Amino acid sequence: MSVFKTTLIDCRQCGRRIMVRAADAERGSIVCSHLGCGAINTLSAGFQYDENIVRGLPAFGQLTYLGDSQLIYPLQFGRNVIGTSDLCTVQLDRFMHNGRCFISRRHSTLTVAFDKWTGQLRYHLQDGAIDNDGKTHQYSLNGTKLNATPLQKTEIVDVEDEGIVTLGGVDSFRLSHYVIPSAMLDTYKVELDFNPDRTQ
Repeated sequence: MSVFKTTLIDCRQCGRRIMVRAADAERGSIVCSHLGCGAINTLSAGFQYDENIVRGLPAFGQLTYLGDSQLIYPLQFGRNVIGTSDLCTVQLDRFMHNGRCFISRRHSTLTVAFDKWTGQLRYHLQDGAIDNDGKTHQYSLNGTKLNATPLQKTEIVDVEDEGIVTLGGVDSFRLSHYVIPSAMLDTYKVELDFNPDRTQ
C-alpha cells in the first residue's frame, strides 16, 4: 500500500498555490478553491528515469580530433578535465602549430551528467578547470569555443551532439554523445503519480 504525500502546485489560471490530496491525484484533476478562480487543473501523469542506469553504460561519449579522425578521446561520467597534462582525465597530444601548442595543460572541463527527465546524458562545457587543491578555478591561456563562439570565463554551456569544441583557437574536436538505447531506458523508468511541476 503506497502512502500519498500531499503536495502544493501552482494553479494554471490564478497562479496561487493549491494543495493536492490523494483523492485529487487519483481523479487526475483538482479544482482551484481560491475565491474567484475555480479553474480545473489537470494533473499530468509523469515519469522519470532511475539514475542508476549510468552504472551499466558501456560508454559516455567521445571527442574526435578534426585534424586526424584516428585520434579519439573517450569520456567518463562526471567531470572530464581536458588538456595536455598527464593528470587530465582526457589527456590530449601536444598539437604543434609553427612550433607552438595552443592548448593549456588543464584547458577546459566537460562534465557528463544524466538527465532523469529525458533519460539521456547531458554535456556541460566550461573553459578552464579546478586546480588540484579543489578550491580555485584556473582558466585557459587561449580560450575555448563552442561552434566558433567563444565561451565567457564563467560560462557553462550545453554541448549538443556533433558540437565542435575548439581549444586555444586552433585545435577542434567533435563531441559525439552516447545515446542510451530506448529498450534499456524502459527498464529504468519510474512512474510518478503526477508531476507537481507540470499541470495542463
